Amino acid sequence: MWIWEYSFSDQLRHPNPERPISIPRFDKSLHQGAGDRVTPDLVTNIDIVLFEGWFVGVRPVDPACFDQAPAPITTAAARAFARDMNAQLHTYLPLWERLDSLMVLYPTDYRFSKQWRKQAEQDMQARGKAGMSDRAIDAFVDYFWKALHPELFITPLVKRSDGADLVIEIDANHIPGNIYRAGTGG
Repeated sequence: MWIWEYSFSDQLRHPNPERPISIPRFDKSLHQGAGDRVTPDLVTNIDIVLFEGWFVGVRPVDPACFDQAPAPITTAAARAFARDMNAQLHTYLPLWERLDSLMVLYPTDYRFSKQWRKQAEQDMQARGKAGMSDRAIDAFVDYFWKALHPELFITPLVKRSDGADLVIEIDANHIPGNIYRAGTGG
């Protein structure tokens, strides 16, 4: 797995003008809204790469924080899962170190992510694409909150002085608010 990421990162940093780079793509409307990879784009002459994802840059936390974790990390099984996912973050640290800068779009309330995902699914369905039901979205988002809860992983990322290079707070209506450097508190 990591060989591909390093190779991909190296291709982006040192492109060969004779050889296009295959950029992965993801379509959230596939598999009734669960999404899947689709045919990659082949590109050349890249100036800027935005590497986007819900846990980009997050670092492992003290496993003791799962003893009193927020919902949905409320059962022994959920705490064990969260601890395991926390441990898995160590494998991502070398990739995070390769980022030139880290910008975080930081919802003023992490629970907006559930509302936004429901809106996105409804928009896809209105365009005739498949999407998840509200109940399926709740289960889907809860799974990711169990894995890497925003209050335990994203909030520290934007509060640490060695965290994100830029933090942009986003309100419920997707409007940018405060913009600041991590560790300065907004």
